[in-house]
Formats: sequence, C-alpha cells, structure tokens
Amino acid sequence: MLTFEHVTKAFGAHKAVDDASLSMKPGKITSIIGPNGAGKSTLVNMAAGSYQVTSGRIVLNGVELQRLPKHAVAHAGLGRTYQNIRLFDGMTVMQNLEVALVPPTISALIADALPGRSAETHRREKCHAILKKLGISHHAQRLAGSLAYGQQKLVELARAMVNDPHAILLDEPAAGLNHGETEELKHHIVDLKSGDIAVVLIEHDMKLIMSISDEIYVMNRGSVLAHGSPADIRNNQQVQEAYLGQPGAISNIETAARSRANRVRLRSGESLAWHQS
Repeated sequence: MLTFEHVTKAFGAHKAVDDASLSMKPGKITSIIGPNGAGKSTLVNMAAGSYQVTSGRIVLNGVELQRLPKHAVAHAGLGRTYQNIRLFDGMTVMQNLEVALVPPTISALIADALPGRSAETHRREKCHAILKKLGISHHAQRLAGSLAYGQQKLVELARAMVNDPHAILLDEPAAGLNHGETEELKHHIVDLKSGDIAVVLIEHDMKLIMSISDEIYVMNRGSVLAHGSPADIRNNQQVQEAYLGQPGAISNIETAARSRANRVRLRSGESLAWHQS
C-alpha cells in the first residue's frame, strides 16, 4: 500500500500541497484529479524523490520514501512515468528499459556466478517479456526516438514496470494520445492492477478516469477536496465548482483536456485524429 500521511510541500511561502492524506491500495486504480496547480504532480514528484517533503510521510509497504535518496526509490518498489516523455532517443527501446533496471542485489550477483543463465540474459528476457506484454516487442531494437508518439508512451510505461514495482505512478499518460491509443493504454492500465500493484493515475481525461478508477481523490489548491467512487465524484457539486466555477459542468473538463493534449501532440509533429463521442 502507498500512503501519503499529512503531507505538505512548501515553496517559500506557497504551499503546493497542504496537509494531504491519501491511500492507494494494491490491486486498485486510484486516480488523482484537479485543476492545474492543484498539487497533483507535486505529490508524484515527492513520492519519486524529485521534491523533498516539507512535512508528513510517504509510506510504501512500510518504507518511508521521503527518507530515501532519489536513486533508492525504485529499489523500494515505486515506478513512475512522466508528463513529458523522457526516453533516450538515441538508444534502442531495449536499452531504455535496461538502463532503468535498479542495480543488482547481492543475491542476484551470487546467482550470476552460478552455472546457468547470466544476469544479463535474465535482464534481457525480463525486459523483452514486458515489451511483449505491451505489444511492442517488435520495436525492441529500434531507436526510441524513431517511434511514433503513442508508441513512445508505451515504452515509458514499460520502463516504469521493469523493476516489478509495488506501486506505479502514471502522470498524465494519455496526454497527446488519440482515441485508439487511449483505448490501448486503458487496457494496459487495467491489466496492471491484476498484478496486485497499487496504480496511481493522474489524468485530465475524465472519460478515462471515470471508466477505470476504483477510487478518486480530488485535489484543489494543494488539499484533498473530495474522495470516493467515480459515481460519488461525478455527482459532487463542490468538485464541479472547483474545476470550472459552476455546478453541472464537469463533463466539459474533457474538452479542456483535449485542447491541452492537442498542444502536446502537435509538439511531437504528429497529426491529430480525435474520436468524436
């Protein structure tokens, strides 16, 4: 289980996250939504060690992540993706996964010295199995920078999965994807929770959020505004007002998110082919 316990992050006098408490259960998809600047990505960056926690605790299966150096967070069982793709364009897809693997443990080094498969062979097989699971193993030897935007997003997801995480943070994974790519991503996200992983989803695509989330937290101005099932959140007037300033308007968030995603995809140089529902 991943928990944020009374977590605060202050940048000077500004509190980007203010006394927030959240709980993400294994085998569940827990989504965090809210207007821009609500503190969603700040939560992710604190958990991943990119930002120091001002106060409070972030605990994954008994380990206090805020006490760990950034490089040790993945070893503790936390995987993540980024809003903006951070692949090594000049390396192959397989190499992008291999460099993300945490350093081998002492037991792994001992096993490597025994007869049989080498640790390198084991790592390659592991990476290939993840790529196959996501349907992109045929791209293993292609340069990451040569892939289409949607395929690069899947490589990002594969890299987050490579260390067998207990929890995985997905920071706007559907941004810039067309309808078909979003549906494929949706399938893979749902598949993640079957592996008893705590899946944390930050996303502006409300259709995606409402269709796959088990629980939703709504952030506003750094604090938790609401928590409940998709049905609870959809009917919460405070949530609607926090997003757009008027009740009954939560359905329009999809339009705003699509506009933002258009800009992301245009920066990648790809054409847009949005599904009109």
